[in-house]
Amino acid sequence: MNKLKLSLIIGSLLFSASSAFAVTPPAPSIETPKELKFISYNVYWGMKSDKTEGKQQFIEWAKKQDADIIAWQEMNHFTREKLEKFAASYGHNYAVLLKESPNPDDDEFFPVAITSKYPIVNVKKVIDNMWHGALYADIGNYHFVVTHMNPFWTSKRVEEINLIINSIKYSSDPKGKWILAGDLNSFSPADKAEYDKGHLLNDIKEKEAKRPILHNLVDGQLNYQVQQNLLDAGFIDVLKLKYKEFVSTAPTKIFYDQSSTPLRYDYIYITPALKKSVVDVKVLKDEFTDQYSDHYPVQMIIKNR
Repeated sequence: MNKLKLSLIIGSLLFSASSAFAVTPPAPSIETPKELKFISYNVYWGMKSDKTEGKQQFIEWAKKQDADIIAWQEMNHFTREKLEKFAASYGHNYAVLLKESPNPDDDEFFPVAITSKYPIVNVKKVIDNMWHGALYADIGNYHFVVTHMNPFWTSKRVEEINLIINSIKYSSDPKGKWILAGDLNSFSPADKAEYDKGHLLNDIKEKEAKRPILHNLVDGQLNYQVQQNLLDAGFIDVLKLKYKEFVSTAPTKIFYDQSSTPLRYDYIYITPALKKSVVDVKVLKDEFTDQYSDHYPVQMIIKNR
């Protein structure tokens, strides 16, 4: 064997050995940042307004936000593999999808999802007794619940929110740092004065007359029971920590299929353990969010402590 061939063999063996014992970099630690940015976004039927392969428009928007954690609703047509690839494209190497349709062409399947820069653990997927379901997950010492509530019947939404409230109440950490987010398809009593001034009640009456499946009014009136139950259980509507005036989350500038009246359907609720940690909260209204969904995303920044 000549010297050149021998040196090549030795070099190859050394490279193989070094590769075999290469150290995998540790997962990023959620304890590192001083603040955490969280966004909740209903993206309209699986981001159907973004026609690009792999949803590049949404990826570019998410990159600009640089959120630590994002809760997504209406992730139609996403699979686990698609979600993980999508999330990795904007720097989130951890992603969980609530459910996956057995029929890839099913337009009426509305899963929620959560993606994160940090490991997502203790995942629980609740489908039973819920319309779309609820996704529970821990990231660090924060407990997340992401949901999208029944759009047709107030009575069912009340059942769903009671299930979530009880699941937290009887959990192993009921006084911990809980964040509940999503499209709750319901009205807050904090917004009642605004709705009373407008024509929302008549809008809903007209919709119910045209679609008998809808039962969103109770005794012919707007109902606030879903949100009231959360408030009575001690949950805090973070948007109201900053804004006393009404701030809508739907519809956006080009979507009017829900209502011609400004609505707030999208919420982030927290438990009292997080109240003093809230730094900022806002509804993200920009050139992108004006036109890529019928809902605006809600953002919260908290001190990470």
